[in-house]
Amino acid sequence: MSEPLPNSFTILATGSIESAEIPDCDNAYAKFQLVAGEDWTLASGLEEGITQAARVSSGPDQLLVWNFPLDIIYRATNAFGWPQLVVSVYGLDTFGRDVIKGYGCVHLPTCAGRYQLKLRLFKPRSASMLQTFASWMSGMPAEFSDPRFPSYGEGREVTRVTSAGHVNVNINLLAKDMELFGYADGSSAGRKSTVVQL
Repeated sequence: MSEPLPNSFTILATGSIESAEIPDCDNAYAKFQLVAGEDWTLASGLEEGITQAARVSSGPDQLLVWNFPLDIIYRATNAFGWPQLVVSVYGLDTFGRDVIKGYGCVHLPTCAGRYQLKLRLFKPRSASMLQTFASWMSGMPAEFSDPRFPSYGEGREVTRVTSAGHVNVNINLLAKDMELFGYADGSSAGRKSTVVQL
């Protein structure tokens, strides 16, 4: 008796939000969210979290080191809405207030393997000189009202941003049963394909 065919493929991602290099930032913490399409179901793990606060290392590389673990499993039948990791980095200003230091977003890799990703950070700029002056006076720089905004396609073409450093992320990705749904994940390159008869 044969096993029934699975009704979804599975993506397992483990790794860590390792470190960041942000100009003029001595201490910071990161909030992260994994954003996926409607067809994607969370099977295990946390879709969002917050790291501990870190101070810039005293070494020559001047990194903020978090080494915050990631561990998540998704199931889906459609690759549309492939999961994205969205990172928001916050630091303290001179008055001890949390202010945005940068946003970053990247799709999880689509092929099984180990990846070292560099998320370029950016932060929004005020739309006018008056808003720039008002945010300087209040100590509250421009930020997105929805922290998942970097993962959306709509509205980004009119957003003015400035570069704000980068975050280093390590991802180990495993994919299971994708070929049964018509997707090649690259893990079977160079091997004979198996024909499944229904």
